[in-house]
Amino acid sequence: MAVLAMIGASFACSAGFGVAETVVLPVVARGVPGKNGSYWDSEVRISGPNGYPPGRIRRLWVALPQGGIVDDPATAPQWVFPSFYWPAGMPLPTSLVVLTGDQLLQGADAAKGAVALDVDGTGNHVFLHNSNTLGQPRLPQDTDGPPCCLPGNGQLIRGLTGPLVGQGFIPWITLGRSPYRVSVGLINPTAQSRTIFIDLVLLGPWPRPSPTEEPDGTYWLQSYGTMLAVDLPPWGFRQIDDLASVMLQQCPSCDGLDRVGPAAIYLLDSDTQLSFYAYASVIWTPLNDPEFIAAVPSTR
Repeated sequence: MAVLAMIGASFACSAGFGVAETVVLPVVARGVPGKNGSYWDSEVRISGPNGYPPGRIRRLWVALPQGGIVDDPATAPQWVFPSFYWPAGMPLPTSLVVLTGDQLLQGADAAKGAVALDVDGTGNHVFLHNSNTLGQPRLPQDTDGPPCCLPGNGQLIRGLTGPLVGQGFIPWITLGRSPYRVSVGLINPTAQSRTIFIDLVLLGPWPRPSPTEEPDGTYWLQSYGTMLAVDLPPWGFRQIDDLASVMLQQCPSCDGLDRVGPAAIYLLDSDTQLSFYAYASVIWTPLNDPEFIAAVPSTR
């Protein structure tokens, strides 16, 4: 009985009861054809601390390319962890809920966007998996139950809990239009229109200021300055695919954008007081294999 009491107490604490946190899923897809024959879909898995369920999950808003939607708490899509009961009536907590891109984007007139969730409790584990499924359906389970688990290669993204304000920095991307392509995503989680300025910085083995003091392999910055301004409507989402190609249209003489090598991105918001989210997705084109990099705060 002591063990049962401990399980019941842990379940009650983990549910939060009035305590919740906002988690942003930066790019959710439901059957989106992409470049190079790719086809993208999303799956989200959520559990509470130590495997206990957080209780209710409610959608807050969806950011979309033409402007998104803010959910009414009374009618917003929501999901509640089911509970199994032992014969004595003691609840046995389940540990995981799986949501699809189609569920998360329900009611939105778009196949891709960013989604914010209000999740009961604190310290929850929210992971988004974006997969290049090539149009294949979710895999069946070995036992009875709904289909689960997206096939194909993809990227795992931890739900974002801290927005950027004013500036941001994407510290790790790889350019090179032949083997690589880079997508940059921007999210406006507010009711105010804004512009995000993108400053691409190449990192190359340029002549070093003090070659006798720096080790081999040091990469120095070469900035082209602000090359792209992205307008975001209220609750707006924008993903710029193949960033190097877009920037070459703006600067045809910037031939370094074709070079394979490391790079970074600085982001500057037109409103220094409001929050935003940003990310990069670096894709190895021959296999359509992506890597996700969340933007971090910058004080440049």
